[in-house]
Amino acid sequence: MNFPIIDVSKQSVAQFAVESSKAQAVRSVAWYRVVRPALVLCMWVLAVVYIRWCLENASPEELSLDAFMPVIAGIAAVALTMILWTFARQMDAMSSNRTRRMPLREEVRHDETREITFGNAGRCLVAYHDDDGVISHVVSMPEFERQAA
Repeated sequence: MNFPIIDVSKQSVAQFAVESSKAQAVRSVAWYRVVRPALVLCMWVLAVVYIRWCLENASPEELSLDAFMPVIAGIAAVALTMILWTFARQMDAMSSNRTRRMPLREEVRHDETREITFGNAGRCLVAYHDDDGVISHVVSMPEFERQAA
């Protein structure tokens, strides 16, 4: 399956049947539209029931702000670490010597492209990659076919 999960969950049995048998297509639709959402909902309900049970059976000392401070400090430390990590990665990416430029049309060979299909509408894009595998630019399929001709 080459589509993002959100696009897959919107597909019909007929669309799944193109890539697999009818029985597998029915199972896929049942999984994405019924079973998987039901499992997620059940997990949230169980989490709420468990938290409610914990709060009902907690002593007044356990419900004080002093009892929650280590947890709050831990969450704040993780959030701060993630923010600092994001800034560090951005600064590292900006300071790297590697420049990203769009290749000229005649520099790009057909074997350096990869076709990607998105969604049910059948929009087709061609992504051009550099030597590191990073997408340098994307063109629509009609534009790519005009360039190739």
